[in-house]
Amino acid sequence: MLNSIAVTGNRVLFEGLAATITMLPDSNCVLTFDDSRYQPVIKPSTEIEAAFGTTLHLVPKDKVAAPKAPDLSIGDLKELERRSAYIDELNRLTKKGGIGGIAIRKQVIARVAREIGDTKPISHSTLARWAKKSKTHSHGVASMLGKQTRHRQSSFSQDVQDFALEIIDDYYLQLGNPTVQYAYDCFVESFELRFGKDAERPCRETFRKWTRECVAPIEAIERRQGRRAAKAAARNATKKLKTDRILERVEADAVNLSIGVTDENGRYLGPVTIFGVIDVYSRAILGLVVQVGRGESAGPVIDSYKHSIGPKGPDLLPAGLENDWPMYGVPEVFVSDGGPGYVSMKTHAFLLDAGSQSQIVQTYAGWQKPFIERFFNTLRTRFAQTLHGYCGKHTDRPNLDATIKEKASMTLQEFRTALYEWVVDEYHQTPHRGLSNRTPYEVWVEQARVFPPHLPVNFERLKHTMGETRICTISGPHGHQGIQLNNLRYNDPENRLKRIGMVLRSMNEPAEVQVEYTHNDISRINVIDPLSDEVFSAFVTDQDIEPGTTHAEWKARRASHYADKGYTGPRKARSSRAIINANEGHDANMRRVSSRRTRPAPVNDVEKLINESLEEDRSLSNPPVGGNSMPYESLETRSEEYGQDGEYEDD
Repeated sequence: MLNSIAVTGNRVLFEGLAATITMLPDSNCVLTFDDSRYQPVIKPSTEIEAAFGTTLHLVPKDKVAAPKAPDLSIGDLKELERRSAYIDELNRLTKKGGIGGIAIRKQVIARVAREIGDTKPISHSTLARWAKKSKTHSHGVASMLGKQTRHRQSSFSQDVQDFALEIIDDYYLQLGNPTVQYAYDCFVESFELRFGKDAERPCRETFRKWTRECVAPIEAIERRQGRRAAKAAARNATKKLKTDRILERVEADAVNLSIGVTDENGRYLGPVTIFGVIDVYSRAILGLVVQVGRGESAGPVIDSYKHSIGPKGPDLLPAGLENDWPMYGVPEVFVSDGGPGYVSMKTHAFLLDAGSQSQIVQTYAGWQKPFIERFFNTLRTRFAQTLHGYCGKHTDRPNLDATIKEKASMTLQEFRTALYEWVVDEYHQTPHRGLSNRTPYEVWVEQARVFPPHLPVNFERLKHTMGETRICTISGPHGHQGIQLNNLRYNDPENRLKRIGMVLRSMNEPAEVQVEYTHNDISRINVIDPLSDEVFSAFVTDQDIEPGTTHAEWKARRASHYADKGYTGPRKARSSRAIINANEGHDANMRRVSSRRTRPAPVNDVEKLINESLEEDRSLSNPPVGGNSMPYESLETRSEEYGQDGEYEDD
């Protein structure tokens, strides 16, 4: 059942009469009938709740009247009581509007089955389906009972049908799009275990019909194919997008192409990602940026926006173009999806600074920005498929990156040149059915005379904006080494970084600055002066990096020394016979050299000599009669031999 029926504004059908509920402060509610011939009725909210599903039915929003009351038999009423017991217990343990997790539903089933003596408890998936139905239908769980739920009386009992729905939930309505045959095979095995091999079971066609009727089509697609497929299936074409002039609406997105590029020396860089911007009115391409590698960060997104806003002079285009590229200007609205680069604060700040608005549509909802999606499809079929190194949108090889690497045969600059030539000389010059068989070039030139495009007043600053930001430290005791970013050193010729570092250190603050950079050009970065908030450029100190060098090209040029590292060869110093002999001679000399520091005296020997001296002294003091006296030797003499401190000294 629904959590609450007695809510002000709810439309209900009470004893066949349409009415509106109005709550009173004393927990009573007023039923105001649409037919003025009937007086309003005041009833307690508890009575309204109790009448739900019998004499009172909720009218869903945007509906004129509630569905016809269910025609329930005696058996259906008993089944309704059984199902309501499960639903009521689940509502008690879950939050409003929820159906609980698997563990909670299993706990509810075990408790209710024990209380009501249910010998055939339901599954957790069946309980979830009942709970959803009770919260979305005005009749609650009763909507699943009665004769009107099926076109004709089934020859199988309700237990068999419920069991089949459980199998459908567990084996058919699962991600991976399993087949009906697979689910039916699982059903037959489980059916024989539960009802016995001799019980009559539904045929495959009956089971297939139940799979179509178990849930709504969109819900079935979501459970079997995912949310992305469900979004695509739920779309509905109610109106066409219409624009009245150029730059009124532009669409932006990125596409990954399964084609690899190399540098000038043949080193593999990676697959490419193209960021495009298209004008809806003329179908003309305003901006196009090629990035090496996957991902949609703010850097290449802002680069594509700058490319679309700014003019494209001959110095920025390949030399072999037959036509010009006159599309530029500030669009009124940029339409994009929810990719990380398109929704970042840096991107939105750039658009506000340029004077454009941003409109974000649902991710994986290509029909909400159909023009850029259609262009990417044309890009694949008319440009990418002409390249032998293109691996296609889908591949059955297990290692897609290895396949792209094997087929990589174009340099990054060659790919850019071929892409710009195709856009300028073919796509812009091809008649378009949506433009009354005129070309995008013709439509743009014609409209540009009526609505001339313009540049933002701060374009000189905008064209130097970069999408990636980081905090970097000014190196060196006096700030003379500049800053290090992505293992590259940057400094400015005016010594502004050096002065900033020295000033910050004199103020006892960390010598840190915020920098802006992009992976599409690592030759320069922007530095934000923390003292004046001014932006100035710093340039890479490596003279081998030319303007326009991408980060991928530099990484390929400086391959990691730690990748696949193994045995690098014999160590000559370790195996040299001359070094071995010298080390052995050194060790022998060290063993012969004695320490020049004093060592502890031999205490036992000293004590023995002292005792002998005392014996001699006693002999001298008591000489034997008629005996010769022994020569006297004083203790001072012996103490001089061993030292005054009781320690033995080497010569």
